[in-house]
Amino acid sequence: MRAWVWVTVLVAAPVLGQDRPDEQSMFGGDEATVDAGVAPRGPPEPTVPAAQPSGSTGADRDAEQMGSGPLRSRFDTQEETANPLQIGGNLYTMAQATLAAHQKFKDIGLTMPSILEAYLDGRPNDRVRAFALARIQYDPTRPGAIDVAAASPFGGAPVGTTSATATNPSVALDQLWLRFDADRKVFFTVGRQKVRWGVGRIWYPTDFLNAQPKDPLNPFDVRLGVNMVKVHVPVEKLGWNFYGYGLLDNNGPAATMGALGGALRAELLLGPAELGFGGVWGSYRRPRYAVDLSAPVGPLDVYGEAAFRSAHGITLVNLPNGVNADEPLKSDREIVSPEGLWTQAVGGASWTFNYTEKNTGILSLEYYFNQYGYRSPAEDTLRFFAPRFDRTINYDPAQANFLYRAQHSVGLSAAFPGLPNLTWVTATASGILFISDLSGLARLDVIFRVLTYLNIQLYGQAFYGNRFSLLGLDVTIPANAFPNQPVDISLQGVMPRFMFGAIVRLAI
Repeated sequence: MRAWVWVTVLVAAPVLGQDRPDEQSMFGGDEATVDAGVAPRGPPEPTVPAAQPSGSTGADRDAEQMGSGPLRSRFDTQEETANPLQIGGNLYTMAQATLAAHQKFKDIGLTMPSILEAYLDGRPNDRVRAFALARIQYDPTRPGAIDVAAASPFGGAPVGTTSATATNPSVALDQLWLRFDADRKVFFTVGRQKVRWGVGRIWYPTDFLNAQPKDPLNPFDVRLGVNMVKVHVPVEKLGWNFYGYGLLDNNGPAATMGALGGALRAELLLGPAELGFGGVWGSYRRPRYAVDLSAPVGPLDVYGEAAFRSAHGITLVNLPNGVNADEPLKSDREIVSPEGLWTQAVGGASWTFNYTEKNTGILSLEYYFNQYGYRSPAEDTLRFFAPRFDRTINYDPAQANFLYRAQHSVGLSAAFPGLPNLTWVTATASGILFISDLSGLARLDVIFRVLTYLNIQLYGQAFYGNRFSLLGLDVTIPANAFPNQPVDISLQGVMPRFMFGAIVRLAI
């Protein structure tokens, strides 16, 4: 009997009143480890935030260096000759056990991946920067090659695995870019680089420039960088930023001029609020448009985003009205090809509070809406299996990820960075509920800061749902339920019920 494995981490909490909510602040990542007292991961994220007035002390090292003083080579003075090139990285060692329903002890899934990220960060002067980051991954419990498409019933892959890192062991180039400016007014970044649109912290419907949405249940962003040319024009007096992108990864590598894509984005600071909007165009994809807004409202940090695209070209499998939902795989079904606008939206808020004189907690709530998401457990079962057996059904790839399938979903977390009298311990309780079928997951994480550059994380996670929901799937697909499916297929014991694991992370 086969079991699928995830490695997940829900370790952080949003920062109240920040200009832009961070993508990892609810479900783990660099900022979370800083809160826990652990040295931050590698170099600063290679993005330039909203422009700041001259002389301000922003957190982004690039913005400070690119907009500061006269050009000076670091090789020209003795005190800086050792600093123009920095080398570092992170080493992750993980272990996880996964227990599925009706599973014997000897069949419990086990995985123990190790991932090394190493970077070179060159800054020969204060207006030029070159950066490279490579990832090496190996899991002794996995085969020499991993079938990414079949590796997980949720449409995802084992931790750290993408289509580019499916071999075992694997070496992948995550980032390789060069940054420079023109007259300190226009900033260019050329090469493979990290980029993300939107303000969501669990769901990312407007993250158009990446081929797949970020998985908040992974300990870090396993997606590789995007090949592109980014042009950034800040307006310092207003705190506005304008971006243009030339995309080389427009639905695959751009081997011809006709395969190139483009995108535009603006970020406007309007009092305490920040408004962002943009669009993406390419010869192999229909246009997609995005708008997002974040602002402090009293003690809350409130944010939201919406994505708009044409529904043309996707196919939905629905249960006709009046069909017996207890036997969805034996029932008739209707194939629908919607037209018009397809909307996906996220809204959320976080609240930071003191529960002792020295200790804070963070509560976060986020809601996700998908206009064409499934509306019932039976409909979810149909939509999950129909594209796998009937190739005439063109289901949008974004819908394959289980986090994005339901029409209505909600996420909640309560994080406590630094417990009373245990400042080196961080605890987080988190959960995701798919309202459309009342399935979901609940999770508890505890992070221990052992040494300055070393932390250990222990976690446990439980899945729940009825037998027709994706997270509670425990049914048999009868023969001929779908085209080219001549035999019964039993799904008993396939879906995970509990997961327990540990992650050791060393910042090099």
